[in-house]
Amino acid sequence: MRSSLARHPAGRSRGDTLLARLRGDAGSRPAVDPGLAGGLRDWLEDELSEAVAGLPDGTGPVRVTKDALDQVLVCEAHFLSERRQPRQVTTEMARGTLVDLLFRQWVTTGAMGDAWEDAVCALRVGRDDGVLGFVEQLAPDARARLAAEVEEHAARIAECWPILAPSWMARTQERLDVPLAGGRIRLAGVVDLAIGAPSAGQASVCIVEVKSGRRRLEHRGDVHLYALLETLRSGAPPFRVATFYTADGEIDVEPVGRDVLLGALHRVVAGTTKLCRMAAGAEPDRTPNPLCGWCPGLADCVPGRRQVEDSTHTGPVTRP
Repeated sequence: MRSSLARHPAGRSRGDTLLARLRGDAGSRPAVDPGLAGGLRDWLEDELSEAVAGLPDGTGPVRVTKDALDQVLVCEAHFLSERRQPRQVTTEMARGTLVDLLFRQWVTTGAMGDAWEDAVCALRVGRDDGVLGFVEQLAPDARARLAAEVEEHAARIAECWPILAPSWMARTQERLDVPLAGGRIRLAGVVDLAIGAPSAGQASVCIVEVKSGRRRLEHRGDVHLYALLETLRSGAPPFRVATFYTADGEIDVEPVGRDVLLGALHRVVAGTTKLCRMAAGAEPDRTPNPLCGWCPGLADCVPGRRQVEDSTHTGPVTRP
């Protein structure tokens, strides 16, 4: 695809459809309950008070992110094993980072030149998380395959995403940071795209997460968490959350109601309680599951090895 990508009429109808799903009917957006955010925060503070009380003095803030929740709620031992291992960049991780950079460029500028070159240049001027070194050290044939994948994802973004009017106040890579318990817990996340301004009258923000891989169940939990964080931070919940898949151009859109926020709250309480307990020095619980075979701590985990041995009798498990 080594040609430049720009807004074009052929993608406009699909883009208008996507925008309509994100925008919805403005007249049907829910009114903001002025007591909702404060009530959710009080609920979190109360539920986590015992876990926070168990933290030793001088313990740094317990940071709660989507990845931490995903891991610790599956298996506490897996969470610790992942944290103790040096970060290993994979081709899938590199593709995701490069596609995220191109999505940000497309939304903010409406154009891309050579998708691969644009993404690599963005890596060079951004924060170094190991992806640039990984890409530069790839063998020529592996780099060419990754470049072809990235260009396909870039073409899907250009085909599906419309021009966002200035009134939508599009914000990319927006950080959400919510301190709890006097700062001893920090709920944190980075939103790929937020559109709309928080309002005290009517919910008006839509949050979009971008994924370059296939659908996974925890993706809904990720955007639900972001809905909760936005509510706590701004005092008003988003009216919709969405996950856009660059592999096929599909988008999952969901309205945000009290059930979404309460579900996210209970998940945060469950995961944060576990994180606090381990931060206080407790031995992690080991929960065998189908992903044990990929855990870096498998060698020292008897239940995990037993799970892997048992799985050989029931057929292989494909890692999501």
